[in-house]
Amino acid sequence: MRNCYQCMKKIFILLSIFFPTLSFGQGFIDLSSNAAIVRWLPDGALKQTFSNIGTPPITVTASIDGSTNRFNNNTPRVDDRGLWLSMNLGSRNQVVTINFTFSEPVTNLSFGVLGIDRDLSFSNYQDRIAIEAYNDSGAGVAPEIDYNPNMVFLTNGSNSNIKVLSGFAADPLENNLSTATFRNSGIKRLTIAYGSGSDVRNGSLSTQGIFLSGLTWSNIVPVQLIYLTGKTEGNRVRLNWATATEINSDFFSVERSTDLKQFDAIGKIISAGDSRKRLEYNFLDDGPLPGINYYRLKQVDKDGTSEFSKIIAVSPQSSGARLVVYPNPSDGTDIKVQFDNLELDALKLVNILGQEIPFDMQANTTNSMTILPKRSLETGVYFVTYLTTDKGRITQKLLVNR
Repeated sequence: MRNCYQCMKKIFILLSIFFPTLSFGQGFIDLSSNAAIVRWLPDGALKQTFSNIGTPPITVTASIDGSTNRFNNNTPRVDDRGLWLSMNLGSRNQVVTINFTFSEPVTNLSFGVLGIDRDLSFSNYQDRIAIEAYNDSGAGVAPEIDYNPNMVFLTNGSNSNIKVLSGFAADPLENNLSTATFRNSGIKRLTIAYGSGSDVRNGSLSTQGIFLSGLTWSNIVPVQLIYLTGKTEGNRVRLNWATATEINSDFFSVERSTDLKQFDAIGKIISAGDSRKRLEYNFLDDGPLPGINYYRLKQVDKDGTSEFSKIIAVSPQSSGARLVVYPNPSDGTDIKVQFDNLELDALKLVNILGQEIPFDMQANTTNSMTILPKRSLETGVYFVTYLTTDKGRITQKLLVNR
């Protein structure tokens, strides 16, 4: 009886939530066997497409990859609480990943996790779930996690946007709910990696599972911005941007700053309003200010709500160098960067192992900006890098000598 119970404990349930009605701007996927329509078919399928989900309707594609040969009990299949993935892992290196891709970025994406625990009595495993998500530009978005600290603990993954939930209590009846929520962020892709943590005895692992319940979102992103770039034209700056989707959009306000603190509106471009095709816009700044000019878009909907784009930096007086880092060698306390066109969110500081180092940015009165690492840099080799849309990744080596 105990062995049978262990096989059924800890199920991987995806997306089970119940709404009597669905108001405008909401979406959910209910994969429980209590749903009016069970959408995950047939049992054991590793790919699914959910069409016309939510209001306005979007398409969600799901795929399960990794050590899928370790599934048992004919899973993935629906249970009364959701989609069941029962696994018999053979080592800590075996992991399955569940990927959800949205045809349009969705806001306030949320889901729950049940049954995160471990068993070190006669069984051998520790549930470990890594959660990561990305917006339509490919930038990582960190979730807010609500969990029971008496059952699980929370750590960071290999990148700061990845959050990891691990079980430490042996309780086959554990049903405390942990939730992951991406508030006010447009999520294009969600990945959930499930395996066993390191806090287990040596030797092969045993049957384990968890529950994920309630994949919901509040709306799709009204305006999906594909890119925003700036380019010098003599002593002027040309801004170009494109959208993939527009819903109820009114106009774009073009804003400029020289200190990253105070942004002033310098122009207004009327948007299409409603569109499901790619649209391109441009704006010419006839009078950029001396030094670096920082630009962003304020997208305003017809109902008055608004959202800001990422910030880009353009230097009309640049000598044309794509990226210059100085002084080099540096003492690691402040690192100056000079460039001609840069998306600030794409700028990274990494060590020789490729690990990102968090930093603040400070606008300078000269034709440069300063990176201020949040922790002291040890003597060694580092890299300042950013990803461009046209020339790939640009990298400059930085030597730190303390």
